[in-house]
Amino acid sequence: MSKVLSGLASLAIFVTVPALAEEAAHRQLGPHVHGQGTLDIAIDGKKIEMELVSPGMDIVGFEHVASTDDQKAAVEKAKAKLADVLTVFKLPAAAKCKAEAANVENRKETHKPGEKDDDDDDKPGAPQHSEFHATYTISCEAPENVTGLETVYFTNFAGAQLLNVNITSPKGQTQAQMTRDKPTVDLTGVM
Repeated sequence: MSKVLSGLASLAIFVTVPALAEEAAHRQLGPHVHGQGTLDIAIDGKKIEMELVSPGMDIVGFEHVASTDDQKAAVEKAKAKLADVLTVFKLPAAAKCKAEAANVENRKETHKPGEKDDDDDDKPGAPQHSEFHATYTISCEAPENVTGLETVYFTNFAGAQLLNVNITSPKGQTQAQMTRDKPTVDLTGVM
């Protein structure tokens, strides 16, 4: 009896693992909630690395592939705004920070034919979700003066409501939120 159960368990694992692996390979974008993005900040010495991930709906008002000239222009305009990191995310002038690198992409997730999603108006097989993904490298001459972060992100992007902020530094990890009503994060003591 135990050999039969063991055999069935092995079969279940054999059948389940490839299906899970295929699903994981297929869904490359993480789940997101419209209105909510994530900003990860890693501080090490004079370097600040930032990563912003936000649903396409928050940034440009749609998540499908830009098909019209207006939609394509909106995506390019958003990418240009996001690439100007020290305008979107302002650090104290006393920290003397400068942007070293910025990379902004509009990533899409494609579902297989027949797969169902929450968006009924999208056709199976077509990209159904997109998100903007931006990475930044900033250097600061006086990192001890990095006492806060202010953003115009919510002003620039009408659909954005909340940024969940994760901060990692040599002094530890902390979390915060930035919103339309509170577009700042206190970084006192993080450096």
